[in-house]
Amino acid sequence: MKTCSLSEAKSSLGRLADAALQGHPTVISRSGKLLILRAYEPPDPDEFDDLTDEGIKSKHFPLADSVWEGVRQRGRKLARRSRKD
Repeated sequence: MKTCSLSEAKSSLGRLADAALQGHPTVISRSGKLLILRAYEPPDPDEFDDLTDEGIKSKHFPLADSVWEGVRQRGRKLARRSRKD
């Protein structure tokens, strides 16, 4: 994984973005803290529903149906919004 400072990243952001999209993320340092520039694939709304259904069937967190429906609605909304960006 490539590393660089923020000032270096500014001058080559296009190249770093292209590398990130090809699966080569970059760690950027700023004031002793780290950021990672990498590609992001938004979740598929159907996949989110499958994961929600799996959670509903789980015995780990028994929640009311109304809570799960709220989670499902918020997840769909976020997935649609991320597809538009």
